[in-house]
Amino acid sequence: MNRKDKKLGMDRPITRRDFVGGVSMAIGAGLAGVAPNSLTATAGQPQQAGIYYPPTRTGLRGSHPGSFEVAHQMRDGTQWDLAADSKEEESYDLVVVGGGLSGLAAAWFYREARPDARILILDNHDDFGGHAKRNEFWHGEQLLLSHGGTINIEDFTEYGPDAQRLIRSLGIKPERFQDYDQRELYRSLGLKRGVFFDRATFGVDQLVTGVGKPNWEAFLARTPLSEVARRDIAALMDTRKDYLAGLSPAQKQTRLRAMSYEDYLLEIVGLQPESLAMLRNDGYWAIGIDALSAWSAALTGQPGTLGLGLRQDSGEDVYFRFPDGNASIARLLVRSLVDGVAPGSTMEDVVTARFDYGKLDRAGTSVRIRLNSTVVDVRHEGNAETAREVLIKYVRDGRAYQVRAASTVLACYNSVIPYLCNELPAEQRTALSQSLKAPLIYTSVLVRNWKALARLGIYRVDCPGSYFKGVRLADPISIGDYRHARSPEDAIVLNLYRTPLAAGLSAQEQWRAGRRELLSTPFERFEREIRDQLGRMLGAGGFDPARDIEAITVNRWPHGYAYGQNPDTGEIAYMLDEVPPEKAPWLQARKPFGRIAIANSDAAANAMTEGAIGEAHRAVTEILAMPA
Repeated sequence: MNRKDKKLGMDRPITRRDFVGGVSMAIGAGLAGVAPNSLTATAGQPQQAGIYYPPTRTGLRGSHPGSFEVAHQMRDGTQWDLAADSKEEESYDLVVVGGGLSGLAAAWFYREARPDARILILDNHDDFGGHAKRNEFWHGEQLLLSHGGTINIEDFTEYGPDAQRLIRSLGIKPERFQDYDQRELYRSLGLKRGVFFDRATFGVDQLVTGVGKPNWEAFLARTPLSEVARRDIAALMDTRKDYLAGLSPAQKQTRLRAMSYEDYLLEIVGLQPESLAMLRNDGYWAIGIDALSAWSAALTGQPGTLGLGLRQDSGEDVYFRFPDGNASIARLLVRSLVDGVAPGSTMEDVVTARFDYGKLDRAGTSVRIRLNSTVVDVRHEGNAETAREVLIKYVRDGRAYQVRAASTVLACYNSVIPYLCNELPAEQRTALSQSLKAPLIYTSVLVRNWKALARLGIYRVDCPGSYFKGVRLADPISIGDYRHARSPEDAIVLNLYRTPLAAGLSAQEQWRAGRRELLSTPFERFEREIRDQLGRMLGAGGFDPARDIEAITVNRWPHGYAYGQNPDTGEIAYMLDEVPPEKAPWLQARKPFGRIAIANSDAAANAMTEGAIGEAHRAVTEILAMPA
């Protein structure tokens, strides 16, 4: 190992880089990041109480090693014979393929209608929740939580009546977020938002705090940007100019939809190319400004578009989030479905509840969740129009097993369904294959304190040009027995995000390239980038990556945000209502077939939690209407 890597701390054992079967193992129960008496286990081990506890696993998570290989083999044509030692086939009223929020919600809606139903949920990951991933760390006896994927209820008013009913039935009261939100903590310490300019992009490593304060001109004067870029960006951020004055809203829409946001800034606003370096960020859309349409930028009020008068505001939002993101929604769903899996009964106590994974898949219980099980074949027994059962084959630990169900909900990635359900009509399989997802990386880094950030006066940093595009302190939320850090002396979790992009390509091609990058990047590369970037960005505040980093969890999602596609143009359908219903591939893709219904956020072409829950309710409604 070279001297630079040692200085970064790449030789430190606390990241637990000794992998068994692709899953990081705890080196010792006394190490930071490992809960007392909760040593992690490999993906192949049984779901045993007190031993198998995936939330504390570190290293590569999200689509972790062991979760996707069977699906890729299925895609490439591999066939599996049923295991010779397989037990007699199990039979259920409903089998749900996919244990994410949509799959769990489907089980909840089905049991609500048929309380005595026998339900099996199969999932390829080693934990339930799908993108609603919980990252759980321990610093001594202190519990620290972070999200590894789905973050929040962005606006509860956007949830349909059925999704709202589910959320409230779980005991979640979104309007009470202010009771748990402690954002005044960072303000009371004078912490601000900053921008980190890295030397590879801007010629020097420089952290500048107080974004846009006291005004953009003064802020930019402290940056390493050229005079031209400072002038351009200051004018862009402050302007309410209508750059398409004289055009009607319809004409503006036509003009903007025909160009990218980058082209709009260069050709319509008149920015110089060098001014774009600070503006290139994947942000909300998980795509670069070279592939984001100017129309979408205008609807969301991106810099330089506010004067166009096109921004759409939904009104007053009702926002809510748990310390572990929407993982607590998944935990509430599981606790309501599986008897005795966790103590408690409220949204407050679920945050710190210890789940007994050994009870997820018990014989004789009405709802069972079977992890580490990749479904590879779904077909009716006989003709789909007259069949009364569906056969579901799955692979676990290299062996294939089969179960039967009166009905099935496919709540998995829609793009995988054509491979596992060959009997679907060709048109529907084509529509399913058009399901698009943007790759993402959500990273959680446990640090022993945040004194360096307090000294530098920052709680959040945008990092245009850097490997990770943003770094921020975990949102200060205290709920139930869970307490967020109160002092810079306390341990805390840093959140980093990255969307792997390939500039100059279409959005679809960028996402495909990003997916390949994610699956081929080893954890060591991620770790080195994390340590190097944090060290350069926070070093002036006394941060030492070798000393201060205690654990790293990289949540990689090769299939992240769900989007729709306009089949006429091949473009990403950022605004779904712009695609006629008869042409929307996601609407054609989600049609029920025989005793099979299709859910997941892909079926809504919408990555939001309300989409996942809404599609679950639609799928279950279709199943309940099927003949017995």
